[in-house]
Amino acid sequence: MTGSAPKKRTCARCGHHGWPAASFPEGHLCYPCLDAALSAAGTCPGCGTADRALPGLRDGVRTCRDCAGITRDFSCLRCGTETGMAPGSRRGLSRLCGRCAVAWTAARLLDDGTGAIAAPLKPLADALAATASPSATLEWLGKPHIRDLLTRLAAGTLPLTHEALDGWPRPRAVHYLRDLLVDCGVLPAADRQLREFGTWLDRRLDALAGHPHLRLLRQFGLWHQLPAMRARAAAGPLRTTAAQYARSRFTQAQAFLTWTAALGVRPAALTQDRIDAYYASHRAYQREGVRAFLVWAAGHGHIPRHLDIPRQQPYSGQAITQQRRLDLLRRFATDEAIPVRPRAAACLMLLYAQPLSRILRLSATDLTRGDDGQTWLRLGDPPSPVPVPFDALLHQLAATRHDHVPANHASDWLFPGRHAGQPAAYRPMAAQLRDHGLPLRTARISALRQLVLQVPAPVIADALGFHHTTTTRQHASAGATWSRYVAGQRPGHDPPEDHGG
Repeated sequence: MTGSAPKKRTCARCGHHGWPAASFPEGHLCYPCLDAALSAAGTCPGCGTADRALPGLRDGVRTCRDCAGITRDFSCLRCGTETGMAPGSRRGLSRLCGRCAVAWTAARLLDDGTGAIAAPLKPLADALAATASPSATLEWLGKPHIRDLLTRLAAGTLPLTHEALDGWPRPRAVHYLRDLLVDCGVLPAADRQLREFGTWLDRRLDALAGHPHLRLLRQFGLWHQLPAMRARAAAGPLRTTAAQYARSRFTQAQAFLTWTAALGVRPAALTQDRIDAYYASHRAYQREGVRAFLVWAAGHGHIPRHLDIPRQQPYSGQAITQQRRLDLLRRFATDEAIPVRPRAAACLMLLYAQPLSRILRLSATDLTRGDDGQTWLRLGDPPSPVPVPFDALLHQLAATRHDHVPANHASDWLFPGRHAGQPAAYRPMAAQLRDHGLPLRTARISALRQLVLQVPAPVIADALGFHHTTTTRQHASAGATWSRYVAGQRPGHDPPEDHGG
């Protein structure tokens, strides 16, 4: 038997005893420490050469391999670069940088069987190779269910269509890939919220087989909810909470019909006392959720038309004090310990009373700076001025918005999400704001009430993108009177008396 069997060694940097990945002048390195060593890059302080990997360590200072006396060459076999080596790539036969490793892996997965990338998926391969985060992309490509999905698309056993992806048994795996395919032009644009709800609705209806009122639920979802969402999507992208909102309405309709079935009451035979009993015995969110279904059902004759469907009073809410609002503004504007994204979102809410779902759909082009240095933000018409120091915070956000979401580096969202072409998700951002002490609903109500006390409510509605009834309601809740702002009132004239009408 020739040669010696490999032995476990103690890592010279972390002290871990295990299989060695490399031998440096300082001693053996384990795989994690070798990955960390090769991830460091810059100008070598020893020889002054720029753009080199700095795997060496001399007196605690990173140096290039020549200055450190490292004889092993770690440059990429394809492009020759020393920097950006793919983590763990030197464990195999290939030694590639992160970008080349992604390109090689993508080419293998997207092979159409002839040794070439499937022609329709070439833009996807190019987009993956250009990723700003090779490590994360390699990790994603390495997942078995992603590999299966990509190879099936390349081979043509899974059609390259939205409809085929909708039927894939692992919806979460599809979401990220679909966004990539749309972003690089392989698939036509499709509103994500609309498709998410449509896919969810199909699965829910399949799961409801045997429900005594399945036909009515199918009509509500397919004939009412989906067409309404399509109409709104045709006018512009749906909010990030649109699918969640539609799911909630359908779920409450299902719960109501299950309740009536348990009582042995057919929808067509519903009476007012049954409606009143349901409203009296269920929570506010359930009553609010089921109303859309009941109004639709009555309008289409599925339940008696004469029934009185109670209307939930709009949430007026308890506003925080103006001093509390100002304290929160000061904190989020100046506390650099809080990440810039939640800081900016909180300030937009506290300054302009914007709901988080609307904040997340702002684009970078909505933020502009005039020749005089004044910053403007388009929330409605006309754009709103952004005061100092909040303007600097928003410009900082715009400049760094892609730093933590490299997969979405080409998007124009002011708050880009992790998926290509998509804004940040609502729930994680809302949780982050609450963790930092922002009471979302009460803070927004307080801001809106202060605004309508300072500026005519119709002006606020137009400039900030609110419906006039919203600003009117908060104007009344703030203790002012709408009549002060009657159209046509001339300066110097007393406002008309309010007679309570």
